[in-house]
Amino acid sequence: MKVILAGCEYVGTTTIANKLHDWKQSVMGEGFSLIHDHSKIPHTSGHPDDTTLEEQQQILALTPKLKEMYSRYHIYYHVHHYRGTDDLTVGFHIEESIYAQMYYGYGLPGEQYDRKLITEQIETRLKQVSADPIIVVHMTATPEVLVRRMSELKDTPQHTNSPVRESDIETILDRFREGVARSSLGPKIEIDTSAASPDDTLGELVEAIQPHLTDFDRERIEAHRS
Repeated sequence: MKVILAGCEYVGTTTIANKLHDWKQSVMGEGFSLIHDHSKIPHTSGHPDDTTLEEQQQILALTPKLKEMYSRYHIYYHVHHYRGTDDLTVGFHIEESIYAQMYYGYGLPGEQYDRKLITEQIETRLKQVSADPIIVVHMTATPEVLVRRMSELKDTPQHTNSPVRESDIETILDRFREGVARSSLGPKIEIDTSAASPDDTLGELVEAIQPHLTDFDRERIEAHRS
C-alpha cells in the first residue's frame, strides 16, 4: 500500500497518517515502517526526530538556493522507498512545490529547478520504480475551519514556524486542488475534514482505498485474520 496525503496545513494530514498507520497495523499485523513527514520547511518529523525550534531557525536562515537544494535532495532520496511494498508520505513533492513558490523564493516558473518540471520528473521516476498504485489522498477543509484550527494550533511546536498566513488559505487550497489534479499518480481520493472527527475521516479513507489495495495487501489482511 502506497499513499501520499496532500493538503493545506491544518487539514489533518499528520493526524490521519498516524491513524492510517495504526489501522494497517490492526488489519495486516504490520504498520508502515516509517511515516515520511519531512516535506514541510522548517518542521520535519523523523530521521531521526522532529526538528527543534533552534534547528528550524537554522533552516529558515538558509538562502533560497540552499533551501531548494535541501528540499530537492531529500525528495529524490525518498523516491527509492517506493521500490518496497508500502509507503506512507505526507505532502511530499506536491506540498513542497506549493510552499516553495509561495513562501521560500525558489522553484519559480522559468527557473532551472521550476517546481512544475521537478514534480513531473519525480512522478516519472516514481512510476519507473513502482508498478503498484500510488494513492494520492487530497485532504481539504473549508477556509473557516482552517482559520479556527490555525488559531488553536499555531503555537504548538509543529506549527510555530509555519509560513501559512490566514489570508493565504484560500489560495493554498486552490493550489493543492490544482497540484493534485495535475499529478499523473493515482488513483486519487478527496477527503473533506471540515466536519468529520479524525476517526470518521479515517473510516471514510479506509473505505475509499479498498478498491485500490494490492493483491499483497489483501493477502496480508487475510493472513492476519487467520
